[in-house]
Amino acid sequence: VQEVFNIGGTGNIAGSRCTDGFLRKGGNVRVMRGDKILVESKVKTLRNFKQETDKIEEGNDCGIGLFDFEAFQPDDVIECFVET
Repeated sequence: VQEVFNIGGTGNIAGSRCTDGFLRKGGNVRVMRGDKILVESKVKTLRNFKQETDKIEEGNDCGIGLFDFEAFQPDDVIECFVET
């Protein structure tokens, strides 16, 4: 998370950059602050330069909204994972 944006009606969005792999709308994520897991959730909204998208690949900036979590802070890490 690089910056936090408050979008009226939507709530807080994490302005982020995908640093490894990819992010997918509806995908499982965990929000980490330091070495502590704050929450496990799913991606509700995923945007690239104000345009809704289904996938963000490594190296691209994006805005991420999660179900049931808005307490983002700069330097939080949003980590995607696959449940097996």
